[in-house]
Amino acid sequence: MRRKSLICLGLLAILLAVPGVAQEQVIGFFEGPLGGLNAGSGAIGLTGWALADTGVRQVTIQVDGVDIGAAGYGGFRPLVEDQYPGFPDTPAAGFGYNLNSTDFANGLHHISAKVETFGGTTVIIPAVEPDLTVITDGRRPVHFTNNTAILVPFGKINLPQRNADLFGVCDLNNLNRRYTVISGWVLDLGVELHDAGVGWVELMVDGVIQANTRTGCFYNQGTGGLTDCYGLQRLDIERSYPFALDAPSSGFRFVLDIGLLLNIGYVQGHHTLSIRAGDLSNQSIEVAEIPVDFFCVENQSNEQSFGFIESPRLGRHWADSISFQGWALDWQGVDSVEVFVDGTSVGLADYGAGLGGRPGVQGQYPGYPDSMAPVWRLSDFDTHNLAEGFHQVQVRVTDQLGASTLIGETTFFVNNVVD
Repeated sequence: MRRKSLICLGLLAILLAVPGVAQEQVIGFFEGPLGGLNAGSGAIGLTGWALADTGVRQVTIQVDGVDIGAAGYGGFRPLVEDQYPGFPDTPAAGFGYNLNSTDFANGLHHISAKVETFGGTTVIIPAVEPDLTVITDGRRPVHFTNNTAILVPFGKINLPQRNADLFGVCDLNNLNRRYTVISGWVLDLGVELHDAGVGWVELMVDGVIQANTRTGCFYNQGTGGLTDCYGLQRLDIERSYPFALDAPSSGFRFVLDIGLLLNIGYVQGHHTLSIRAGDLSNQSIEVAEIPVDFFCVENQSNEQSFGFIESPRLGRHWADSISFQGWALDWQGVDSVEVFVDGTSVGLADYGAGLGGRPGVQGQYPGYPDSMAPVWRLSDFDTHNLAEGFHQVQVRVTDQLGASTLIGETTFFVNNVVD
C-alpha cells in the first residue's frame, strides 16, 4: 500500500537543460531505509527508483553530501512501470544499496541518491519521509545508532522455501537415505575490536538444536559435501555486503534426515526450521525462521521429475548445429530424457556418467539416485531442418517406474541466413 501511495503522489519530475538534449526528464524517488524508518544501525538497506529520457547510467548514494558508493540498479518495480511506460529503463527502474552505518559516528546524518544519466544529467532525486512527505532537496535524515549490544548477527534461509513439503525415508532399514538441505547466509558487524564476525550457526527444529557449525561440521559425499558447516563461499553476499568481514564465506549448509526425525518423535505435518547465530562477542540471536511440513516418502505417490535446461539459453541466436543440455533428477531414478522441438521429438538425450557432474545439484539434492551425475545432453542437432525464426524446445523425463514429467521449456532463434 505504501508503494502504491508513492506512485499516487504524482511522482515529482525534474526537468533539466542538458547540452545536446532538450529538457531531459529525470524522474524518481529515494525511499530511504527499508521499512521507512528514520533510524538505523549496522547494515541499512536503502531503496528507491529512477528513470531518465536517455537512461540511467548510475545511482550513487551520498551521506552528508559525500559519495559513498554506487547502488545496484535494475530492480523490478511494476507500479513504476505501469505509471511511466516508454522510458529506457521502465521495466527495471529500482535501485538498492546496503549502507554500512558503522563507518560513521552515531547521530543524525543525511542520506541522498544522486542519479547520473547517459545524456550527461546529474541530479539529486527527491526523497520521501515515512509519512509520505516529499523532501525536495533529497536529503533524507537518518539517525545512526551503533553499539555492541545492537550489532547482532543477521542473515537469511535461502533453501528450502517457506511452507515447503520435506520428505524423508521413514523405513530405517532402507539404506538409501533421503536428505534435506537447509542453506543460507549469516553476517555480523561490529564497532569494537574483535567484535565483528560470526562465531557459530545453529539449526533448530521446533526450537530444539539439531546441529551447530562450531562442534558438528564434517564432510561426507553421501550428504553432498560439507555438512552442518559455516564458511561456504557466497560471492553474491560479498557483492551486497562488501564491507562485512565474513561476506565472501558467509554461507551455511545443514543437512537433515527427515525420515530419521519422524522415527524419533517428530510427527508428520507442520514444523518450524530456524537458524540461530552467535558473534565473536558471544551475542546470539535467531536470524531466520520458516514454516515447513515433514512427510514420509513411503506415503506419497510417485514423485515428479525435475531439472533445468542449460542450453539453448532463452532467446539466443543459433546457426548450423546446436546441442541441448541440462540436468534432471527423480527420486525413483531417471530412465530417459527426451528432447522435443516445437512439439516433435528429436531424440533421446545421453544421460549420467561421462557427461560431467553438477556439484551444485549434488549439494542441493544429496541422496537422489543420480545426483552425482545428473547431466543430460543431445548433441549436434542440425538447425537447417528448421525454419528461420523462433522455436521452442521442451524436455521430458521418464523415471524408472515409467512416469513422465515435462521438466522445462525455452525458446531459441534459428538464423542460418548468410548476409
